[in-house]
Amino acid sequence: MIPFHLERVWSVLPDILSKFPKTLEIVVLTAFLGAILGAMLAKWHLQTGSVKYKIAQYYISAMRCTPPIVLIFLVFYAFPKLIETIFLVDINGWPKSIFVISALVLLFSANIAVTFEAAYLAVPKGQTEAGLVSGLSETRTFFRIILPQALVIALPNIANNLLTLLKEGSLAYMIGYVDIMGQAQNIISRNLGNFGLETYVAVTLVYWGVALVIEGGSLQLEKILSRHQGQRLEGQT
Repeated sequence: MIPFHLERVWSVLPDILSKFPKTLEIVVLTAFLGAILGAMLAKWHLQTGSVKYKIAQYYISAMRCTPPIVLIFLVFYAFPKLIETIFLVDINGWPKSIFVISALVLLFSANIAVTFEAAYLAVPKGQTEAGLVSGLSETRTFFRIILPQALVIALPNIANNLLTLLKEGSLAYMIGYVDIMGQAQNIISRNLGNFGLETYVAVTLVYWGVALVIEGGSLQLEKILSRHQGQRLEGQT
């Protein structure tokens, strides 16, 4: 039986946490860029029968069926060759974070598009009609009436997508990006394969901590938005 040294878990935590900004960079940038692309895809997918609908449908289906590690490898190895062939530009020297974020944005945008679309469709259509009848433009009706309600509905799934993104981001070490997981691999290598179990337990604790923050923040935000939405509805009656 492999011996387990609890004190080793605490001794490697500072070294692992030193790369937490790298992990945070991947999650934040991917979530931001992916949400923008996902919102566009959701809008296109609502335009049933159009060319945009077909593009969004095929894109979402393709990305959701592609394993994260496969897409990361494709973007890291194939994309530079494609750019060099078409534009005669060598991008192999670019930071690895760019390739990781690019791959994860493709995945995250497809998943978040489904979340956005479902939340939008869950808001009663009468809300839009009421806003238009009251004299609001279609854009103002969306941002003032539809979006706040859709956001409350979507928050649990948004949190789930962020948790999935956090786990998918841990695969970045496979192409040499040194985040939390990459640092763990470096620590194990420096110790010639020893204390692997303790190192992985330390990594698990870090990911659990981040996951608790995401879940707790989502619940608090949902309560605040629900309370605010309820007050607005009471003020309108």
